[in-house]
Amino acid sequence: MSSILNEFFAIQNKLSALTPTRFKRYLQIDWNKRLIALVGARGTGKTTLVLQHYLKNYKSAVECLYFSADNPLAAKTGIYEIGKEYFTYFGSTIIVDEVHKQGNWAFDVKALYDAFPDKKIIILGSSKLNIINQKNDLSRRALIYNLKGMSLREFIEFKYGVKFRAFPLEEILTDHIEISVQIQRELPEIRKVFFEYKQYGFYPFFRQYSKDEYQSVLHNIIDKIVYEDVPSLKNVKSSSSITFKKLIAYLAMSKIPTVVVSSMCNELDITKETLYEYLDLLNRADVINIIRRKKATIRSLQGSRIMLLNPNLYYAVSGEMWTHETDQGNIRESFFVSQLDNVIYASENVDYSVQLQNREIEVEIGGKSKSRKQIKSIKNGFVFKDDIEIGYENVIPLYLVGFLY
Repeated sequence: MSSILNEFFAIQNKLSALTPTRFKRYLQIDWNKRLIALVGARGTGKTTLVLQHYLKNYKSAVECLYFSADNPLAAKTGIYEIGKEYFTYFGSTIIVDEVHKQGNWAFDVKALYDAFPDKKIIILGSSKLNIINQKNDLSRRALIYNLKGMSLREFIEFKYGVKFRAFPLEEILTDHIEISVQIQRELPEIRKVFFEYKQYGFYPFFRQYSKDEYQSVLHNIIDKIVYEDVPSLKNVKSSSSITFKKLIAYLAMSKIPTVVVSSMCNELDITKETLYEYLDLLNRADVINIIRRKKATIRSLQGSRIMLLNPNLYYAVSGEMWTHETDQGNIRESFFVSQLDNVIYASENVDYSVQLQNREIEVEIGGKSKSRKQIKSIKNGFVFKDDIEIGYENVIPLYLVGFLY
């Protein structure tokens, strides 16, 4: 099988030569762990991140091997056999991209982990691969990291070279005026930059394409998720792919993200059980975010707020619809949710309830004309407004949420 390894060495050398090294994503990883799982939505930069690690810490492919499980040679040979020969004759670390493309990947990874206790394994894949629920208890062995899409802060550094530190949400709530003034001083056109980010800043590959090309790439990503990733999560009929795309389009065109189950079922001509299953699969495949009510069961979606994973997807699926002020609601909420790591719920009284370390805040999201009426009697109520540079009291510029990481 040496010829196969030589082929992978050649591929890795080509990829690493093209890997950018100037800009690095926010995620800090403990690379000393024996088994690392790096997960995240398609296009967020997982491959670039691990190849940057390779370039910094290894001298050649003989010390660390990268290969993708969707390579035909890898699919034919299998992860275990490739890793076994590599570890026996060569280096200390293997990086397996698109690991979920091999049906028995969990068995192979566990076998390698147990057979070579002095070696390291890094696996990359979809963020909702159910690693925790895999047989062979991989979750107990693996250190799992989730790489989110680019934040507004990262976008600004990557495109404009202006660096800001990340601000915790608690600090933004208390010091948002000072933070906004600081950002305004360094980047006076923050509103313009924020609008750019909402259109094409979530995925690091934006630098490679024009805006139209970028949106075309997002269409391709959606297709790969629908036709490849979703079936890897659960066996679904090939004819169901059209329904998945209709569901995505329905969510992209809907101006109010609150779920009305009966309306969605009628529109798509599917049963409630099928709707719940399809939404769950799209959520696990990182196409949508589902924000449930606080007391809702895992199977209950009534009253939940559902939106596409990030604002860029709205512009890609139905761009012109979201260019006007009156149609920006989903864009704003998708941005807000995409930037948070906090536990968040759909609220009956306001838009969202967000869990902080020692308290809960109630949040309304809107444009510059949004009033404080709905939160005026709420002690921990805040309004996050779009189209403003600097806030006041409990009114905070929405763009500041983009500086959380």
